[in-house]
Parts: sequence; structure tokens; C-alpha cells
Amino acid sequence: MTTYEFKKFFTVEDAVEWIPWVVEQLKQAHAELRELQDGVILSKRLLLARKNSGRQTSDADVMALQKRFDAFEEAVNRWVERFAEQGILLRDMQSGLIDFPYKAENSGDIYFLCWRLKEDGIFYFHGLNEGFSGRHPITLLPD
Repeated sequence: MTTYEFKKFFTVEDAVEWIPWVVEQLKQAHAELRELQDGVILSKRLLLARKNSGRQTSDADVMALQKRFDAFEEAVNRWVERFAEQGILLRDMQSGLIDFPYKAENSGDIYFLCWRLKEDGIFYFHGLNEGFSGRHPITLLPD
């Protein structure tokens, strides 16, 4: 069981209002990460090509690959933190899977309003430990 601490809770309306910001941030993140990922792939291919051709790989080659990988990982963490600062959980960068914490007024139970890139609105929610596969239609969201 995962323990969560939430910065804030969102109503469905709040979450919908945040979607344009989320979309813009994801576009920027994807562009930055694509460029960094291309650098990692290029460095890895160059290193493997040297190795496969029988040439000696240098520490500098390995360090260049590691440096690019570290930059990619740092950027991913920075983007996740940017969302977290707003109380939004970025679950999957590639698909743009986002969870907005929601607290039911009557019961106090906590759920996630679930959204992903290319969805027109907030249509699903799930329990804290259900994840994407446990999504339910938003019409069933407890008050």
C-alpha cells in the first residue's frame, strides 16, 4: 500500500481548468526530452559501433554517454517536480497520464481524477491503489 501526502485536492471543475496548463507543460516536456533522448541514443550507438568494430572505447566515450543520460534523468525529475509543485501527479510522461487528488466531501475518501493527453476532459477516476486499469467513469465519483 502506498502512502500519499497531498499538497492540495482538486474538484472536477478545478482539474478541468488545469488541463490547458498541463497540455502546454507536456508539450514543452516532450520537446525537451525528445532532444535529450536523441543525444543519449546517439552516444550509445557511437559507443556500440566502436565496440562492435573492434576499436577501443575510451573512458571519455562512456562518460559522454553517462553525462547525457544524467541530463535526461534530471530533466524528467524536474518536470515531475514542476507538476508536483501544483499538486498534480505526473504518472507517465510519454502518454501524459495525470492524476489530480480528489477528496469526497461526505466521506472524506480520497481518489484520483485521472486524465491523459488527448482526452477532452476529466472522464475517469480511480482509488489510491487501483491505478489506470482501475479507472471508473466520473459519473460514479462519490460526493
